[in-house]
Amino acid sequence: MPALIHARSAPHQTLIPPKTVDQFPYGWRYQTKTLPNGEQIDYEEPLTAADFLDPQLGDCMIQRDKHLRSNTNLFTVFDNRYANDPSVGVFSDLKMVWGIPGLKEPAPDVAVVFNLQNQDEETDRSTFDVKKEGTCPSLVIEIMSPNYPGDDTLKVDIYEQAHIPEYIIINPHSDKAHPFYEIRGYRLVAGQYKPIKPDKQGRLLSQTTNVLFSVHDKGRRLRLRDARTGKWLLNARETEAALLTETRARLEAEDRMIEAEKKAQAEAAARIEEAVARIEAEKKAQAEAKARLEMQIQVLALKKRLQELENQLNQEEMQIRG
Repeated sequence: MPALIHARSAPHQTLIPPKTVDQFPYGWRYQTKTLPNGEQIDYEEPLTAADFLDPQLGDCMIQRDKHLRSNTNLFTVFDNRYANDPSVGVFSDLKMVWGIPGLKEPAPDVAVVFNLQNQDEETDRSTFDVKKEGTCPSLVIEIMSPNYPGDDTLKVDIYEQAHIPEYIIINPHSDKAHPFYEIRGYRLVAGQYKPIKPDKQGRLLSQTTNVLFSVHDKGRRLRLRDARTGKWLLNARETEAALLTETRARLEAEDRMIEAEKKAQAEAAARIEEAVARIEAEKKAQAEAKARLEMQIQVLALKKRLQELENQLNQEEMQIRG
């Protein structure tokens, strides 16, 4: 990667000839130096393997894509697991400050810390100072990378001396033609690390978090499970897929509810129309019955009048004859 040097005090920009990528196998660190003429310049200083064990804020370390995805997935699993517990912190690439003279202070890929006293959405740490925090990580996870040696050797000693209860190492074998995940772990027993023995299914148990680490699909897939409930713990992609599935199911349920409400409203409207039609029919029938009754009354009245006229006529005829 080419390195640019920016002049601070001079009116022009000073450029150093580009460096090759081979000069930055571990990454780089921005430094400032003063030239003999008093001009201050920024430059990129190549990192060494030793810097990997004791990184500084602002260091730029190159990672493989699979390392990044694995790191993101592991962080998501534990971050989701303790999302509702403010006393638990889940950190990624946060430099540890042990306060132990001479002991290197790495920035673990994932660190799970219990018994936090000042953890909220506004907390923004640049390092994790064990003495100031009054607690230390209970579980540290490192994902091995061909670029950065020491996860399975030097860091074992570092985390043991820092008294980290559990240390899980995940090797994705990214440099292999057919990569596969391999898991190993250490647990602190009487102040010393002892290998965590896998169960009959090859799973490693983190006692501090009650999480089982396992590999599937011939080692191509890393999965974590809640040791108490047996439920799978979802990684970043699985969480997103679950949220999409949940959202889709909720939207479909809402659509079904809306359609059901529309159908119920349509049926209610039909029943109302039916009732109105029935009432109108009853009104019409009543009107027709009333009209028939009035007609019958009129007919009876006419018959009565006709009978009266016939009687009157008969009387008149009898008077004439008599």
